[in-house]
Amino acid sequence: MLGASIVVLASVVLGLGALVASDALRLESAPGPALADRATTTSTRTHHESRLCRSNLSPDDALRLWIAGDSLAGSLGPSLGERAAETGIVQPVYDSRVSSGLSSPEFFDWPEHATKEMTRLDPEVVVFIIGANDWKTPSSGSSDSASWQGEYRLRVEEVLRILEDGGDTRHVYWVGAPTMQDRRKDQGVQRVNTVAREVVGQHDRAEYVDAYELFSGAEGGFTPTLPGSSGKSVRVRAGDGVHFTVEGGDLLGDAVYARLERRCALAEHAVPDQAKTVIRTRGSDGPTGAPGSPGGASTNTTASTAPPPTAAPVPAPPPASAPEPGPDTTATTESPTMPPSGDVQEPSEP
Repeated sequence: MLGASIVVLASVVLGLGALVASDALRLESAPGPALADRATTTSTRTHHESRLCRSNLSPDDALRLWIAGDSLAGSLGPSLGERAAETGIVQPVYDSRVSSGLSSPEFFDWPEHATKEMTRLDPEVVVFIIGANDWKTPSSGSSDSASWQGEYRLRVEEVLRILEDGGDTRHVYWVGAPTMQDRRKDQGVQRVNTVAREVVGQHDRAEYVDAYELFSGAEGGFTPTLPGSSGKSVRVRAGDGVHFTVEGGDLLGDAVYARLERRCALAEHAVPDQAKTVIRTRGSDGPTGAPGSPGGASTNTTASTAPPPTAAPVPAPPPASAPEPGPDTTATTESPTMPPSGDVQEPSEP
C-alpha cells in the first residue's frame, strides 16, 4: 500500500515538473520565458526596437534619416536634423511642403512624392509630420461621420505603407498635428489625429508621436509658451497660432530625437568631430518664420534661396496662414551618402 502511494506521488511530481518545464504552468517564483502565443505587445515592441538600427553606423555609412511633411517640417527638419547630424553617424534630409496635407492630393500628392523619395533615398528612419492642413476634413460631415473617417483612414494607411515599404529595417515616426489657436482648427486636428493614431497603432514598424499633447498647456489646449530647459517660459508657437518658433521646433525635435536615441544608441557610437550636413531636398520650403518674428531664426545666419519646386503646378495659392520663409540655417552641400547633386539643392550665394 505504501509502495503504491509512493509511485502515485512520484508520478504527480514528474507531471508537475513537465508542466513547469514546458511553461504550461508558471510557478509564482519562477519567471521563465513566455510561450510564443502569450507574448505581450510590450515584449514584441522591445524585440523590434533592439533591431531597428544597424550596429555598424559610422561617418562613412551613416543612418539615413528622412524628415518630411507640411510646413511644420520646416521647423522640425532643421531642429531634429541638426541634432542628429551632430552625431556624425546620421545623415538627415528634410522635405517641407507648405500647405500640404493628405486630404488635398490635387495641391500636393504625398503618395506620389513619397514613393519617389523612398526609391531615391531609401531612408532607414522616416519622420513624417502631417495633419495641420487637414483640419477641414471632418467638417465635410458630422464629427462622428463614418464617411470622412473611413476616407482619411485610407489616406493615412496608403502613405504609411509607402513609407514602410523598405523591408524590416525601416521605421516610421508619424508625428501628429500640434494644438491650434483657432478653435475650429483645433477641433479638426484632434479628430484627424485620432484617426492617424489608430492606423499607426496597427503597424509594428511605425510609432505615433503625439505633438498635440507635447504642445498643450497645463490645462490642455493651445498655449503660446511652455517651460524651457531652464524652467522659464519660452515662446514655442508663432503669432499665427499654427507654426512653431525656433524653440518650438527644438522642443519637438528633441522629443523625436530622444526616441531615436533610445532605439539606436547614437550617443554611444557618435563621432562628433565628423558631424554631417543637414540636406534640404530640392523644391522643399526652408525653415519657417521670418527674421524678428516669433518664429524667426537668428539674424546672424545667411539666407538661402530655394529653387522653383519640382512638383506639378498647384491649382491654388497657399492659404494666408502659410509662413514666410526665413533664413535657412541648414547647409545644402552634398553628403557622400546622398544622391548626386542634380537631386539635391545646390548651395546658394550669401
